[in-house]
Amino acid sequence: MPWLINAAQLDKFRKSQKNLVILDASFHLDETRNAKQEFIEKHIVDAQFFDITEFCDAGSAIPSMLMQDEKIISEKLGNLGIRNDFKIIIYDNSELHSSARALWMFKMFGHNPHQLYILDGGFKAYESAGFKTESGNKNVGAKVYKAEWKSQFLRTLTDVKNNLKNPTQQIVDVRHPVRYAGGKETRAGLRSGHIPGSVCLPYFILFEKDGTFLPQDKIRKKLSDLNLDPSLPMLITCGSGITAPILDFLLDIMNYDAHGVYDGAWAEYGTETLFPGETSLTERPIETCVDN
Repeated sequence: MPWLINAAQLDKFRKSQKNLVILDASFHLDETRNAKQEFIEKHIVDAQFFDITEFCDAGSAIPSMLMQDEKIISEKLGNLGIRNDFKIIIYDNSELHSSARALWMFKMFGHNPHQLYILDGGFKAYESAGFKTESGNKNVGAKVYKAEWKSQFLRTLTDVKNNLKNPTQQIVDVRHPVRYAGGKETRAGLRSGHIPGSVCLPYFILFEKDGTFLPQDKIRKKLSDLNLDPSLPMLITCGSGITAPILDFLLDIMNYDAHGVYDGAWAEYGTETLFPGETSLTERPIETCVDN
């Protein structure tokens, strides 16, 4: 189980813990913001920038699809000065709450989930609490890391198709309700709608106004209101795999383990392009709220 910590706990860890790394995993869809430059200008003391895009599969036509090459992953993480036994505290300064995506990636890479932490409220909470920040980008000494791919945390297009024929997993779509309902997609080449049988739970309603996570009892209430049972298998999806890990993380810290992230997300399922072996888009049916 990973952990959710507050700003005071992070600052205490930073000063007292050995074998610890703090990562800024900010990611933006807004092209006017540059996450790396914002990190250089201001970040938590001793933090390093974790570029989510550096771990995406460059050979995939699907945006943000996670890289699976253990050798390359190991080298990249080692170059960040991380070892397998390190505690990793992740934060972000993003409306997408992208620290959850980074934590899910580390789960996929085989890092011990009990050594993974997210800062509740992100950088804004840390800065608002008056803790020290710094600028610049320090070089760190490379270490040895050995990634071990953990497929149990991943859901694939095949899983989705199989679930349509034989429903065994609850499908939760954390996109905006307008997109779920069938509103126009902003990315070219995508159909509008949602996976048949899926339920809409927008990721942004899982947070307080200050950007901290809702209490667990309120999370459970939102799931219950949608007739979702967190103890049963759950497939979580979104637009391109970035925000689905938010719910994945919350289920983790509530001690549920029968869930996984569909990394291809709507960018894969909703595309108008046929994949190898497909003869028709009817293999990937869609619904809209009008259809329902």
